[in-house]
Amino acid sequence: MIMRIALFSSTANVRNGYGNITAEYCRGLMSAGIDFTLFLPEKEREAHQRFIPDIPARFVLPPYIFEMKNPKALLYLKRIDVSEFDLVHSLFDFPYCFMAARSAKKYGKPFIMGSQGTYGVVPLLRFPDWLALKWTYAQAKKIIVPSWFTREMIIKYAKQEYPIEVIHNGVNFARFVKAADASDIRAKYPGKMIFLTVGGLKERKGQDLAIKAMAELKRKFDQFVYLVVGGGEWRSHLQDIARDSGIGDKIIFAGVKDGSELEKYFHACDVYVHTPRVAHLNFEGFGIVYLEAGACGKPSVATDAGGVRDAVIDQKTGIIVPDGDINGISEALLKLCRDGTLRKIMGAAGRQYASENDWATIVKKFSDIYSQVLLVEG
Repeated sequence: MIMRIALFSSTANVRNGYGNITAEYCRGLMSAGIDFTLFLPEKEREAHQRFIPDIPARFVLPPYIFEMKNPKALLYLKRIDVSEFDLVHSLFDFPYCFMAARSAKKYGKPFIMGSQGTYGVVPLLRFPDWLALKWTYAQAKKIIVPSWFTREMIIKYAKQEYPIEVIHNGVNFARFVKAADASDIRAKYPGKMIFLTVGGLKERKGQDLAIKAMAELKRKFDQFVYLVVGGGEWRSHLQDIARDSGIGDKIIFAGVKDGSELEKYFHACDVYVHTPRVAHLNFEGFGIVYLEAGACGKPSVATDAGGVRDAVIDQKTGIIVPDGDINGISEALLKLCRDGTLRKIMGAAGRQYASENDWATIVKKFSDIYSQVLLVEG
């Protein structure tokens, strides 16, 4: 079935989660031979040219509402001409899903949307009904979420059932499975177990929990270093925690990494550590980083927060401990430090799971939904 898709997104910057998903999904659509155009805010023109210039795009959306000093909600009442397309798909939730739904409704096109996590729930409580997610959800033929947790949160706070399907976020398996020469990183820490976290330095990412857990770990196992990759406003706070916990020398803040440099860090580590929390309805909708670590053959230590259980298979691709359980994190790390065979078994399982969630597989699932919706719409 030949189809043309109007695809709405908030960003083209691959250095953040939404931008990475946008780029990988669009390339997956291109590989699958699906005709589409990406709709972005005007301010994303530079990022588009830098990161995904090969993706057909139109820059007609207003600024991201949370970036405006004086948010002008009326801008989101604008309806985009989607008359030439067969289906409108908003990759993400608030706020552009509202514009996508209004545009689809005006031109009589079926509408589907994605909802990733925090911004698929918080706006249900924070914004007025006329700009509410609840109305947008009601317009969608399908709502796609990356985890069962996200699905449950939407239903809980919308107090309504919707046609929600769970499709995981994907991983660029070929990129991460390829061996990378990480000898320069490992040479800096001879004889050390290397732990790694990748992500923005913010409360819901939970790097503070990992640091506190490593302070406990040090009493039983001292030969480790923790590499924290990412940037954000929490860096000084995390540095204070590391210093006050007596392990400031073991925590290395490596800054933001991307491209081949990021791949090297994943291959350099022994254990991937990512311990998010659910904080004030802010939560991880999934966790692509676990799949990236898995593709590199690394086991994960995670907390049972947000959509983590869709990204990590407990006791198979990694170890999941209760949300906020610092002692549990420490014990999981100690177990993997002492058992090299277990690290290899979990790493191999993680690689297999990552291969099953390659973007080509994920895009095929979305393509099937496109076809189903268009068939029903006639």
